[in-house]
Amino acid sequence: DWNGTHTILQSWEALRLILATFWCILLARIVTHKLDLYARPTLSLVVEFLLIVLPCILLVTVAVDYSNYIGLLMLMLAVWFLKTNKVLELTRRRTQFDLGNRPMSFSVLRALTHLITAICILAIDFGCFYRPYRKSRQFGAKLMDTGIGLFVFTMAMVSRRTRHLSDLRRSVIYSALPLILLGLARTVAILSLGYGQDEHEYGQHLNAFFTLGFIKLLGSMVSLLAKKDLNLLPMGLGLLLVHQFDLSVMGLSDYVMDEDVERSNLFNANREGLVALPGFVGLYLLAIYLNRWMVNNSQLSYSDMVKRLKRLFYLVLILWCLFGVSAFAIGISRVTCNFGYAIWMMAIGATTLLCSFCAIDFLINSVMPWDPSGAASMVEEQEKGLLTGESNAKDKCIGPFAICQSLNQNGLTFFLVANVLTGGVNIFLKPEERSDLESILILLVYMFLATKLVHELLKRGIRIA
Repeated sequence: DWNGTHTILQSWEALRLILATFWCILLARIVTHKLDLYARPTLSLVVEFLLIVLPCILLVTVAVDYSNYIGLLMLMLAVWFLKTNKVLELTRRRTQFDLGNRPMSFSVLRALTHLITAICILAIDFGCFYRPYRKSRQFGAKLMDTGIGLFVFTMAMVSRRTRHLSDLRRSVIYSALPLILLGLARTVAILSLGYGQDEHEYGQHLNAFFTLGFIKLLGSMVSLLAKKDLNLLPMGLGLLLVHQFDLSVMGLSDYVMDEDVERSNLFNANREGLVALPGFVGLYLLAIYLNRWMVNNSQLSYSDMVKRLKRLFYLVLILWCLFGVSAFAIGISRVTCNFGYAIWMMAIGATTLLCSFCAIDFLINSVMPWDPSGAASMVEEQEKGLLTGESNAKDKCIGPFAICQSLNQNGLTFFLVANVLTGGVNIFLKPEERSDLESILILLVYMFLATKLVHELLKRGIRIA
C-alpha cells in the first residue's frame, strides 16, 4: 500500500535537498569567479568544497531542521544578486547563446547525482543522518530513492541513440561491460568478506553496477530499432506502460514485494533487480530523447533561448502533474521502477536542467562570461565513454565548476573510491557509535579524499573511468 499525500511530501524533501545543493554550486561559480581562482586549481577546489560539499553534508544530518529557512535565505540572495548585478538587462543585450554540443548543465546534474549519492551512502550509517531520507522498501519517494534513477537519467544525458552495430559494440565494450564486471567484482568481494547487503534493493547477488551495465546494454540494443531520435519518445513511453501493466495487472509487483516468495533460484533471488530493468530502460530512452531535444540547436538567439526555456518549463509542469497522479493511482516504487518512479526521475531531471540552463547559461554567464565553447569541448572530451585513457583536458584551464568537471571526467573512479572508503569506515571506525561532531568530521575527510583524487586526475588530464 502507498499514501499519495505522504509520497508527495517525501518527494518535496528530496527535491529541496537537490535544489539546495544545486544553489551551492551556483554560489561556488560566482565566488570563484569573483576571486579569480581559475588559475589556482587547488584553492578553487577548497573553496568549492566548503561551499558545496560541506552544506550538503550538514543538510542531510544536523542542519536538516533548518532546510526551509536555508532555502528561503537562498531565494533572497538569488533575488539580491539579480537586482544588484542588473542580470536581466545584460541578458537581454546578448545576441547569441552558445550552449555547445554538451552543455555544462548536463555535467552539473551528473555531479549533483554523484555528490549526493556519495554523501548518503556513508552518512546513512551515522546516527545523525536524517532517517526519512533512507530508501523505501516498497513504495515511496525519498531522497535515497533518487540515486539509481538519476544515475540512469544522467547516463542517458551523455549518450546517443545507437545508429549502427559499431555504435552498439562501442557501448558494450566501453560502457556496459566495465559496469557489469564491476558489479561482479563487488558481489564476489561482498560474499568473500561477509559484508552485508540489503537483498530488497536489487536482490541477493545484483547491485547498482549490474543494473547500470544491463541498462546500458539493453538500452543501446533497443535504441538501435529507432530510425530517428523522435522514435525514442513513443518507444520509451510504450515500454513503461507495458511494464506498468505487467506490474499492476499481471501481478509482477506483488511477486517482487512478497516476503513469502523464497529465493530458491537465481531469478527469485534477484527478482528486484531483474523485474525493474524494463522500467529503467524506458527511463533511459526517454532521457536520451530529452537530451537530443535540448541540444538539437546549440546556437540560440535571445528569443530562441526564451522559447526553449518556456517549453522546458511546460514539460516540467506536465511531468510533475503526471507524478502527482501516479503517486495516488499506482504509487512510486524504485524497487520495480514502475511508471510513477520513471516519471518522477524525469521530473527531477528536467527541473534541475531547467534551473541549470536558466541560472547558468541564461543569467550568470551573461554577467560573468566564460567560454562555453571551450567548456563544451572539454566536457565532451571528458565524457567519451567510460574507459578512454587520457584526455586533452590538461592542456586547458580548468575554469569554473572544478568539482563538477572532476566528477564528470572520472565519475566512476570517484564512486568506486567512495564505496571503498565507505566500507573502510564501517569496518574500522564504527560509525553508529560516533557523536554528531565526529560524524561530520569523518564525512568531510571522506568526501575530501574522494574529490581531491579526481581533481588531481583532472589537473593532470588523466581519465581512468
